[in-house]
Amino acid sequence: MSKNIPGPSRALEIQVPCIVFLVTTPAFVAIRLWSRAKSKSGLGWDDWTILASSIFAVIVMALMLSSCAYGFGQHIANLTPPNKLMTLKLFFVSQAFYKLTMNMTKMSILMLYLRIFIQRWFRITCYLLLIIITSYMVAAFFASVFQCIPVARAWNKTIPGSCINITTNWYANAGFSIATDIIILTLPMYPLYKSKIVFKRKIALMGVFAFGAFVAVTSILRMRTLDFSSTSPDITYDIASSIWTITEENVAITCACLPMMWMPLARLFPSFFSIDHGTGSYGSSAARNSEPKTTSRPRSSWTPLHRYPDTKGSISMNQASKSQTRPSEDSTDQILPSGQGTEAQYPNATGITKVTEYDVSYSNAKIGL
Repeated sequence: MSKNIPGPSRALEIQVPCIVFLVTTPAFVAIRLWSRAKSKSGLGWDDWTILASSIFAVIVMALMLSSCAYGFGQHIANLTPPNKLMTLKLFFVSQAFYKLTMNMTKMSILMLYLRIFIQRWFRITCYLLLIIITSYMVAAFFASVFQCIPVARAWNKTIPGSCINITTNWYANAGFSIATDIIILTLPMYPLYKSKIVFKRKIALMGVFAFGAFVAVTSILRMRTLDFSSTSPDITYDIASSIWTITEENVAITCACLPMMWMPLARLFPSFFSIDHGTGSYGSSAARNSEPKTTSRPRSSWTPLHRYPDTKGSISMNQASKSQTRPSEDSTDQILPSGQGTEAQYPNATGITKVTEYDVSYSNAKIGL
C-alpha cells in the first residue's frame, strides 16, 4: 500500500507460492473429477470432499494475497493503523479456513480408502477416524473463530477482553495434524503388502500412497516455526509459519489426488503403472493363474460375454471378469478392485478379492440313434 512507510517486504514469499498453487491445485482436482466423471463409478463423497477442501484452500490463498496488498510481509511499525487492522483481520479469517481445508482433505482420503479396501477392521478404523477428524474440525474451527472474546480482539488488541493462548492452540492443532497424517499414511500399507498383486505393482501402489509423507514433513516443518511466529511482536513481517501453511494445505490436496492419477502415471512410468494385459487389469498373480489363455490378447481386442450358438447339447462358458469389464478410465478400480457392494455380496471374502462370474447357457437336444 502506498500509504505505508517504505521498507523491506517479504510479501513475495507469500505471493509466489499462492500464485503457483492457485494454478496447480485446481488443476489436480479438475483432472481427478474429470477422471471420475468419465468412469463407471462416478463421483463419490471423497471427490466432493476434496472439491470443498480445494475451495477452502483457494479462499485461504486469496485472503493471504489480499493481506499482502494491505501490508502483510512488511514490518508492522511501517503499516498505517487502518492497514494494520485489515491485514490482521484477513490473516485471522484465513486461519479458520485453514482448519477446514486440512481436515476435509484427511476426510477425503479416508473416504477414498472406503471405496477401495473391504477388510472389516480397516473399514471400522476409517469410520472411527472420520468421526474423530470431523469432530476435531468443528471444534478447531470454532476455537479459531472465538479465540478472543470479543472476537474483534483477535485483530485489535486495544479492545478490552481476553484471548486463549495462541501458541498452545497452534501447537495442539499441529500435533493432531501430524498424528493423523501418519496414521492415514500407514493405514493402507499392510493390506497392500498382504495383497496378491505382483511385486512391481505392489511397490508402485505403496509408493503412490506414501506420497502422503510429504504432508507430514511439511506439517513438521511448519510446526518448528509456530513458537517464533505466534510470539513475535512483528507478526506481519515474521511470516515463516504462513508460508508453510500455504504449502502444507496444497501439498495435502495434491497428494490426496495422486491415487486418481493412475492413467497419467502409467504413461510416464509404464513399467510400474501400466495395465498388464496378460494378468488382468490389476496385475494380480492370482488372476494370472485363473485367467484363460485367450485373455492374453490386448484388452481392446477382447469382447466380454460373447455368446456362441449352441445346438448340439454342448455347454458354452464365457468368462466375464468384473475387473476386465470396468472402463479403463476408472482410476479407483485401476488401483484395486472397489469395495463398493463386494462386502455385502460376498460376506466371507477377506482382504482384496477378485471375483469372476461365469455365464452358462445350455440346451436339450434329442440325439437319434
